[in-house]
Order: sequence, then C-alpha cells, then structure tokens
Amino acid sequence: MAILHIVRSSAFNDNKLNLCLSIISSKDTLFLMDDGVYNVAHPKLMTRTDSLTVYALYNHLQARGVDIGDSAIVLANLKDLVTLSDTATKVITWQ
Repeated sequence: MAILHIVRSSAFNDNKLNLCLSIISSKDTLFLMDDGVYNVAHPKLMTRTDSLTVYALYNHLQARGVDIGDSAIVLANLKDLVTLSDTATKVITWQ
C-alpha cells in the first residue's frame, strides 16, 4: 500500500474529504474515523468507492448511528487501523 489517508472530519462541515479525494490515488487507502464516518453517505465519496479501498471504523459508525448499507466500504476495528498504518509507506491524517 502506498499512502493511508485517515479522514477524521465530516465533509458536511469542512473540505478535508474533498482535499483528500483531490490527491488520493487508486493505490492508496482511505480510512474513516471519528466524525469522518459520516462521509460514508457523501456523494463525492460514493462515486469513488469503485476505484478506492475505503475502511470505516465500526465502533465510530455504531456510536453515531451511521449505517453503511450495501456499500463497498469495509468495516474495520482499531487493530485493522494499526495494521494498515504499519504497512503504509506514509500516513496522512485529514482533521
């Protein structure tokens, strides 16, 4: 994996997701946590899930009452985040 992009804020409140999506490549991975899990319903992300691997922290989805439905987003836990961080060449946190 090249770069792990961690998005921690909602695109409904700021432009961090838009900035991330403007530079992310198909080799990179996107991880949603904290209020970033609200982005599972964001139209700009929904159009990119075919070309990107997107994870969302399950506990944060649950805490916020967010359902991923039948999307291609992968449910993850903190252990998964550590593994992804360890295998990434670089980690960028968007917060």
